[in-house]
Amino acid sequence: MFRNILMLVCALGVIACSDVAHEDLGDGAPAQVLPKADSAQVRDVDWANQFFVTQIFDSRWNPDAVVSDASSNNCGPTSFAMLLSERGALPADITAEMAIDHARALMYPDYPKVDPALLPEGATVYVEGELICVDDDTHPVFFEPVDSEASIGQGILNIGGEPGFGYSSSELDELLETTGAVIAHGHITEQWRGRFSGEYGASDPGAISHFILLLRASDPDQLLVCDPMHKGGAVSMSRAQVQTFFQSPINPYESSTRVVAWQEASP
Repeated sequence: MFRNILMLVCALGVIACSDVAHEDLGDGAPAQVLPKADSAQVRDVDWANQFFVTQIFDSRWNPDAVVSDASSNNCGPTSFAMLLSERGALPADITAEMAIDHARALMYPDYPKVDPALLPEGATVYVEGELICVDDDTHPVFFEPVDSEASIGQGILNIGGEPGFGYSSSELDELLETTGAVIAHGHITEQWRGRFSGEYGASDPGAISHFILLLRASDPDQLLVCDPMHKGGAVSMSRAQVQTFFQSPINPYESSTRVVAWQEASP
């Protein structure tokens, strides 16, 4: 699927420079990340769609995912999988679902020796080529590292990076400026759904805890939103629109920014 997306972006003629790092993962050649456009939001979106996958079934973005939207608790691993793809840290021929399962495996503190006996009920470990994966669609992951549990922060550590956490708009801006991408934790609400003109996955009523990937756009007033519950791919939003994701589901006058970036590890 990633290969098809790359072919699509090539056809659209995306140009300019990129400072994306590539990592050799076993026998699979790393995906070649195409460069980002200097301007024009439509080109930014096409660039971001190289990395986009959904946590739910979609014929284009993830044809192997679970069909029941509400049964998927893969927003964290999917957002991390998109970040891995943006960094060129996934093989070119990997499927969307395998990328998600590998991202989940990376989040466990004992990776690469993930103990199946310590996994949540129903979760299984499998190896595809050189990739260690955990098949688990139902259990959520944590934001910061937690003993013996899967977390976004631990995943960044296990891939050789340093997690940089942000808890304010200014820290979000700083992390985006220095790394180009952050995984954000917020909520799916009716207001957030309303930010998307395309089809959005179904979920249980009320506010749902959720992870998304945010990428820096060419326009400093815009952000590229890769929401794994959206079936229409990446979306360009103003910074004010993205604040809806961080808005408190209890008090509309409060917001809570929580983001984590993949920073370079200290020497």
